[in-house]
Amino acid sequence: MTTHLRDRKIAFIGAGSIAEALIKGMCSTGVAKAERIYVVNRSRRERLEFLARTYGVHGAALDHALDGADVVVLCPKPADMAQALADSARFSSPDALYVSVAAGCSIGWIEGALARVWRGLPRGAEGAAPPRVARTMPNTSCAVLESATGYAMGQNCTWQDTEMVHEMFGAVGTAYALDEEQMNAVTGLSGSGPAYVYYLVESLTQAGVAAGLDEDTAAALVVQTLVGAAAMLRFSAQSPTVLRERVTSPGGTTMAGIGALQELGFADSVREAVLRATRRAQEMGDELSRAPRDAHDAHDTQDPQDAR
Repeated sequence: MTTHLRDRKIAFIGAGSIAEALIKGMCSTGVAKAERIYVVNRSRRERLEFLARTYGVHGAALDHALDGADVVVLCPKPADMAQALADSARFSSPDALYVSVAAGCSIGWIEGALARVWRGLPRGAEGAAPPRVARTMPNTSCAVLESATGYAMGQNCTWQDTEMVHEMFGAVGTAYALDEEQMNAVTGLSGSGPAYVYYLVESLTQAGVAAGLDEDTAAALVVQTLVGAAAMLRFSAQSPTVLRERVTSPGGTTMAGIGALQELGFADSVREAVLRATRRAQEMGDELSRAPRDAHDAHDTQDPQDAR
């Protein structure tokens, strides 16, 4: 069952690469209407003008963007999340669904930050429903509709909220419902994963040049090899191990190359990259939890249009 995101007002807090990728994906698939999407950025007005010109969305002041918003997508850097929540909660409705794409920010921490601001507002929080928060981790492949996104729903969320989140991220790739305890691992694996792949492509290209190819030819061969291998993984019934073994003939060229990777600790390096990124996501969440809870008191000195 669809909950028709096309009929909802969606406010993006932050205008970085993930926000743009989501906007591009949702608009290109028709899941959301560009005229119903509003984007706020703390600075760089030219960034908002670019998004408006390119996708037909609205670059807006914070109060205008959040007025009547059904879904608030929180896209600031993790270090800026406390201030973004403090500023946003002054204008957003307790009835909105809050969707975070920030690494390390737990659902409980976001719920608490919103509730603290609402309690301090003149209208108060008496009778207001508790915050409804979803925690997600997409990657920048949203822009080509190939993101691998994990998401976890807060305990206050409804089934309609779950449908909307799945619809939003399913429109830009594949979405997986998970327990929140798994979200830092998602961050370390697929959230950061495209960078690992790009680094591999860089390294393979440089290796091709070292082996005697010109850079353009080496790059083209590497990219097509990657595309072909990904297609084999997606459409073949064989596991990666079986596919690798089928290419690796005893005493052949591939075995020589695999041997070098094994000798130099390739698998251990990849494992450590994922685990280290996972630990860093946890550390970022811990740092937020330990930070003084006074960001919501600082908003009086900030222009609403500066909220990210």
